[in-house]
Amino acid sequence: MPTKTTLQTVTTYWLGFDTAKKKLDYSLIDAQGIEQTYGTVPNDVPALATLLLTIAGNYPDAELRCVVEATGIYHYALVEACEAARLPCTVYNAILTRQQINGSIRGKKTDRSDAFVVARVGWSGSGRVHVPEPYIQTKHYGRMCHRLSGLSGSFKQYQSHLSELMDDQISREAAELLDGVQAAIRRARAQLSKDLAVSAQGETFRVLQTIPGIGPYIAASLIGELQDITRFPKPKHLIAYAGLDTKIRQSGTALNNTGRLTKRGSSYLRRSLFIGANIARQHDGQFRALYDKKRAEGRTYRAANVVVARKLLLVVRSVWLSGKDYYTPESS
Repeated sequence: MPTKTTLQTVTTYWLGFDTAKKKLDYSLIDAQGIEQTYGTVPNDVPALATLLLTIAGNYPDAELRCVVEATGIYHYALVEACEAARLPCTVYNAILTRQQINGSIRGKKTDRSDAFVVARVGWSGSGRVHVPEPYIQTKHYGRMCHRLSGLSGSFKQYQSHLSELMDDQISREAAELLDGVQAAIRRARAQLSKDLAVSAQGETFRVLQTIPGIGPYIAASLIGELQDITRFPKPKHLIAYAGLDTKIRQSGTALNNTGRLTKRGSSYLRRSLFIGANIARQHDGQFRALYDKKRAEGRTYRAANVVVARKLLLVVRSVWLSGKDYYTPESS
């Protein structure tokens, strides 16, 4: 007689993480969306890998899926730990968290409740499974250039302050050493900028530079931060990832737009866009008209530049997706 085969349904659990610099709060929910356990874990790979293996061991017959919001760099340790534990990790755009929060009724906001919301995002089927990034070297080069730029500015201020405190009585040897440090930072940044441009070479790198305000450095930085523009199916997803969307304040049942940026996405991406927007409005009629319009409406310099940065980001998305050079009637 033929043997009967039975299909076993594998139960799936979602482990949501609310990320911060030093720790992650987590919430584990079952297939019905009910929380099973929660806790806090240090934001480092060994601790996260241990937690993942422990929870997976507690549910040996279930499929465990991790879920995390893309938050600059703070979710990277979790992604690495998931790779080490061979567990799928769903990474999603910050805007989905806002949509889940706005569409739910919950008590006081806590890190635990945020972790629960993150888990529910994965449970609802949103987000994408993390895959290795195609321009990971470009991202590291770009971020190091940003940091060296900030370090150079801070070091220059400290050096000037020390000179004032010492009434310019610093020894010649010390002054030469301080100048040497500043020169070394400049050389390192110049070399890393060259390596950054080389790592981003390709058609996307070229077409992005046809956009006003975007040169080799900004183009490579954008590629490093965005990696693959198709990850953002809609413009609002891209704007949220850059942290250029506005905050929503909840008071009871009322929702109010505060007008302030969420800044939940990549700070490196925002900085590149701000630099590019500031240049674009000085050299392109359309961007300049947009900036002048916002200033005439009473917006501050920074607020007007944010609007230009959003517009620039949308142009970047359009050019990147089409693979065609930036074009305006002025350029004909």
